[in-house]
Amino acid sequence: MQVRHTKGGRRGFAALSAALCSLLLLAGTMSMPAQAQEDDPAAAVTTESTAMLDVEQQPALPGLGAYIDGTIEAQMALEDIQSVTVSVVKDGELLFAKGYGMQDISEGIPVSPETSLFRIGSTSKLFTWLSVMQLVEQGKLDLDTNVNEYLDFDIPATYEEPITLSHILSHTAGFEDGGLGYLIQYYPNKGPELAEAMAKYIPARVNPPGEVSSYSNYATALAGLIVQNVSGVPFNDYVEQNIFQPLGMKYASFDEPLPPELEPFMTRGYKRELGVWEKQPFEMINSFGPAGAVSASAVAMAKFMQANLNNGELNGNRILSEETMKQAHSLLFTADERVNGMAHGFYEKDYNGYRVVGHGGDTMQFHTDMAVDKENNLGIFVSYMTTVSNAARNNFVGQIYDHFYPRDVEPVEPPADFADRAGKYAGKWTFWRRNVSTIEKMFGLMSNGIDVIPTEENTLLVTGPFAVRQFVEVGENLFRQVDGDEQIVFTSRSGEGLDTFYFESLPFMAMQRMPTFETSLFKYLLPGLALLLFLHSVVSWFYKRKDYKTRPAASKALTYNTLWMSIVHLAFVVLLAVVILGFADSLYSGIPFLLKAALVLPLVAIVLTVIALIGYVKRLTSGDENFSVGRRIYYALLVLSGIYMCYFYYYWNMLGWDYFS
Repeated sequence: MQVRHTKGGRRGFAALSAALCSLLLLAGTMSMPAQAQEDDPAAAVTTESTAMLDVEQQPALPGLGAYIDGTIEAQMALEDIQSVTVSVVKDGELLFAKGYGMQDISEGIPVSPETSLFRIGSTSKLFTWLSVMQLVEQGKLDLDTNVNEYLDFDIPATYEEPITLSHILSHTAGFEDGGLGYLIQYYPNKGPELAEAMAKYIPARVNPPGEVSSYSNYATALAGLIVQNVSGVPFNDYVEQNIFQPLGMKYASFDEPLPPELEPFMTRGYKRELGVWEKQPFEMINSFGPAGAVSASAVAMAKFMQANLNNGELNGNRILSEETMKQAHSLLFTADERVNGMAHGFYEKDYNGYRVVGHGGDTMQFHTDMAVDKENNLGIFVSYMTTVSNAARNNFVGQIYDHFYPRDVEPVEPPADFADRAGKYAGKWTFWRRNVSTIEKMFGLMSNGIDVIPTEENTLLVTGPFAVRQFVEVGENLFRQVDGDEQIVFTSRSGEGLDTFYFESLPFMAMQRMPTFETSLFKYLLPGLALLLFLHSVVSWFYKRKDYKTRPAASKALTYNTLWMSIVHLAFVVLLAVVILGFADSLYSGIPFLLKAALVLPLVAIVLTVIALIGYVKRLTSGDENFSVGRRIYYALLVLSGIYMCYFYYYWNMLGWDYFS
């Protein structure tokens, strides 16, 4: 599954942000039996024999093995990576395949590129897309037909135009994002099966289909269900029979848990706990399996890349016709023809001027990338076992191109008159890939969005999702990175001003202008000030409680009304942070009862805020001479803070548990 790129929030929600940033998606615990090693020579591959697959003398890319060795070893040391597997194919041959680190630390089994299985996350989607294209080729599916025609339930008709497979393949179906409580389980737990999950977890539709590309795990899994329904074969079996077996991908499977014959070859997931590697349970996403459940070896993925490069054929076995495979790799959607876009499920990237199609993938434990370059007849696959970050996989393919296919970046001078139009690009932007209808909307609190800021050098400063970069105008609404190849483009969906923004390297992640209430003022500053006032109210009572008890009844009532209001507001925020931190590793597999219980507090806070407001109005209109101007202002600020926080909870879907899917 793909990672959300966000920028951290501020102090008021620091605990919440830190926990939620670690969540995403998608490994077994049994070691390989001795008998299996004896029966299957491939199962006993050593580090030395693994390295023999590195054919450094290949004239195509001389020195490839040494370069990859140096790159991977540096990444493993610097980013605390436990194990890696790599394969490179070129001109129809397996050019390089190697494993690094250990498949199983406790059993002392090194990674084998031929047999060691890695979880490839959303790279699995490519098998789903090609399964769809197989059925299109057979005339059993049509890319432009309402998907409800292929389902036993209906996707709600939120918009007049129905969702089609073309929309799903290009991530333009218009679904919101979602996954809290159901996206991932851990062995031996399993979620509902694919068909049940698709009917149960239908996300809200937030955009008309075909307008913007916004990554959707649900839509991909839905495509897998359609393959299952139309073919009459369970999805996992369909891919096994129609892709894995024809290509000889013996060490690849969608099954969770793995079948007995493959389970001993699973690269174990590890996480540092108290400074040492601790084995983690196998990640289970069977409910959304077509979106990211594959376990595969590097050599198996090399065969898949060869079939893609050879237009659907490998060793005399064909999974797609040449025409259909070319269609699968062809452009289906782009926000602007001058930048990369979405092919038929594959996404385009540009590496030093070469068009590459492929897909990355991330689980909680593994991070993967696969790239296919038809012009150079080159395919690159890499997968890392690490729970630290996905930075290594994001950079690996680009490093290969920079070394073997370098290109000088020609500087571009900013237009002298750019300042005259810079303002129309400036502002806060946020990804469409987010949730709006459930409790998961609160994840937006961890994102401060992306700032686009005009500079005195007539460039645009863009703060994320990568490192801060500057872009220079190279065409109408088109910008190129000052010191690189990345491009950004601004478009208009409504026809009334620029309202959509894409990074060329993320053609499946459209952005919109950030809603006003989600900007820092309303999301961090005002809630922070409100919490400080609540805290002051509680602390003041603690130090002045004896004095408060001697005050007149009206004064005492207002004091205690605002005190209880403040306590409940503070208690909710603190408890929410504690729950998120305490259950950070399991929030995508289930909703803890404590979180549901915590969400009762905002309802209580509303009642207490109304009581405090009534009490304040009564005292303000009572003509009480002891109600000084200073106290009037203080209690007014307290009550207004309570009112604001009640709306805050409402906006971020924190009022009770009805917002859970």
